[in-house]
Amino acid sequence: MAYRTIQLCLVVDDEPLSQVVADYALSFCDREKAHVTAQLAVPILDLPSARLLPLVHAVIDEVNERRLNKATAERDRIEVSARLAGVTIDCNIVQQPYIQIRDNFVAGARLSDLIILPRPTALLSSEQGIIEAILFGSGRPVLVVPPDWTRGPVFRRIVVAWDGGQYAARAIGDAMSLLAKADEVEIVCIGPDANKSMAGADLAQHLARHCKVPKLTELQIEFGDAGRTLRDHLATVTPDLLVMGAYAHSRFLQFILGGVTSSMLSDASLPVFYSH
Repeated sequence: MAYRTIQLCLVVDDEPLSQVVADYALSFCDREKAHVTAQLAVPILDLPSARLLPLVHAVIDEVNERRLNKATAERDRIEVSARLAGVTIDCNIVQQPYIQIRDNFVAGARLSDLIILPRPTALLSSEQGIIEAILFGSGRPVLVVPPDWTRGPVFRRIVVAWDGGQYAARAIGDAMSLLAKADEVEIVCIGPDANKSMAGADLAQHLARHCKVPKLTELQIEFGDAGRTLRDHLATVTPDLLVMGAYAHSRFLQFILGGVTSSMLSDASLPVFYSH
């Protein structure tokens, strides 16, 4: 698919704001000749009980003003960078309660070809909740970028995580224009026995009609953890992008069972292209 409208979503709170993801999105839009809609979320800090205490209320107002000023400075920086790159942009600051921000981001994402988000820095961060809401509620593909990524939107080497399921199939379709331009595409299948079957052989035949001859790798699950097995392999081959389907479970099941999606959302050291 062609990417013509990219939505960039950033949360501006009291945590350090990495400029890497915004610059990645602008470079991606320059590469794809796409328009970017940048949404800067400024969650309102509000403690109802503190309204009765003027001093505490003043501190809360100061925090909200500081966050807004921080978002304004980042908006100005992004707009200047976009103009210098020749990228068309709409850049909006949204200062609302967190729940409203999350719902508005999901609605806006449905009108985009691709959403670019920073990888959350903590499991229960505001970014984590927004990523999950967009990923599982927008119906659009999501590209999650680590805040310390240094290589930019380069897609020479791409790994595809394949399990034969519908979400993985959708991710491949959504990422096909990137796969078709890549120099190397590796299909990785993870199962209990790496020598039992070549589960990705049919996919390799399909992708060979779209891109350069793909490589097929079958891995045996190590330590009973498919996510860890995949991360270890990625650390060895150092690709530019991982393409995978996203699976939703309750927070309780994720805590008990883990999962490749939650593992990649919290620990991936490279950009990950998800579809659900």
